[in-house]
Amino acid sequence: MPGTRAVLPVTPLLAVGAFAIGTDTFVVAGVLPEVARDLDASLADAGWVSTLFALTYAVLAPVLGALTGRLERRRVLVVSLTVFAVGNAASALADGLAALLAARVLTAAGAALYVPAASASAAALAAPERRGRAMAVVLGGLSAATLAGVPFGTWLAADLGWAATFWLLAGLGAVCAVAVALGLPEVRLPAAPGLAARLAPVRDPRVLSTVLTTLAFMTGGYLALTYVGAVLAPATDGDGGVLALLLLVFGVFAVGGTVAGGRATDRFGPAPVLSAALAGLAAVLVTLPLARDSLTTAVVAMAAWGVTAMATQPPQQHRLFTIAPASGPLLLSLNSSATFAGISLGGFLGGRVLSHGGTDGVDRLGQFGAALVAAGLLTALTGLRTRAPSHTDTGRTSPEPARSPADP
Repeated sequence: MPGTRAVLPVTPLLAVGAFAIGTDTFVVAGVLPEVARDLDASLADAGWVSTLFALTYAVLAPVLGALTGRLERRRVLVVSLTVFAVGNAASALADGLAALLAARVLTAAGAALYVPAASASAAALAAPERRGRAMAVVLGGLSAATLAGVPFGTWLAADLGWAATFWLLAGLGAVCAVAVALGLPEVRLPAAPGLAARLAPVRDPRVLSTVLTTLAFMTGGYLALTYVGAVLAPATDGDGGVLALLLLVFGVFAVGGTVAGGRATDRFGPAPVLSAALAGLAAVLVTLPLARDSLTTAVVAMAAWGVTAMATQPPQQHRLFTIAPASGPLLLSLNSSATFAGISLGGFLGGRVLSHGGTDGVDRLGQFGAALVAAGLLTALTGLRTRAPSHTDTGRTSPEPARSPADP
């Protein structure tokens, strides 16, 4: 079809953009001490650099998904990556905490627009039987950020200053924007009649259950992951290098979990994959107190944690996209919003558990987290029992192929 052939491999290209955004999301925790010192702010105040980014993403993802749902995907991706690059450049140039916070809001807006659009593009361009795999490749970019981007960004900040990390991300965003503009074909999703039709799937009980499931298990996971240094202190003996190696184990297996989750979703469908991943994640979290006393058990726990946590994402995205492909960007944006809301909420609740849990507070992080993941599993099972309508006004379960304006 004229105009639809990709110049570059599509899904790996989209995954690189997701890698940049994932690095930007998680690297801030590693550079906060330097940011606080250089901007003459307390560590608690500097923490808003991370929190405000996640909250902005959570709020803007569905809003931007709704506003841009009818636009051609390549254009949306280029705009989002450009905003992301400008936001990171502004972050690097910030000379005070207020300026940095404003720059992080701009960066989060670009990130919130990119990830759902990239996932929807990968799904639309893939054959139906390979849709889960295509989404997993894009999500793999986020997983790879925990493996390579975050450690490298943290090292760069320690060596050259925190601004260098943001300059690197700005450059990567700019390169990705050019690559998408030149290498991606036009991607047009099945058109809904209007805004009301695109918003209609939001009222679908399956959408609500899927989004609530994501919010529950992300909150449960980050209840403990935000404070993983304290959780694993007995195994690491407070050695930051050992903790970094354990996080590397988590990152390696997180990438594997994303890939395995995508392939399993294509083969078995989203329901059994999601159920198995959530059950496994709950088991990992509830047994954390038993795994934190030795390095060997900590390695096993971090590996299992990485696999189960990231295997949840492909089936969740697949469930939402197949409800109404025409509203795919909006529905995937809601899932992204729930993801980042869970990151913020998990960190907040985890802090409360530590503050009020006394000497057992650290052990209770995993227990409370497991309870939230179990609640997410129950929500998922309830939603999975809801039958999809045979046909809706918002789209069929399989999207039409992307078309060029030149196609008949």
